[in-house]
Amino acid sequence: MTVAAVNTNILSLTLYKSNLEFSIMGISNKRQNIAYTLSRACTGSDWENDPQVQQLQYMDSYLELQQKNLETQQKSAAAQLESLEKLLENNIKKDFTINLSA
Repeated sequence: MTVAAVNTNILSLTLYKSNLEFSIMGISNKRQNIAYTLSRACTGSDWENDPQVQQLQYMDSYLELQQKNLETQQKSAAAQLESLEKLLENNIKKDFTINLSA
């Protein structure tokens, strides 16, 4: 691959990784809001059997699964990004090394 093509892939992958991080942060904020709502619901007498509390717990577990999925995708993107950066470094060394022995 040429240096420009590798650099373009790096930029695209960086954008993808940033979007994943933003999505993870959004899910984390939603889960914090659910935790806050659940902590306020703990003041009730029978909050464990409350359907609203159960629904919030279900939403939290669903969001947790989504968050783990996105974190896995983010780790994969980070590994691909590292690989492309090494490839770029090797291509730069190869393409721009001056051979004085010729």
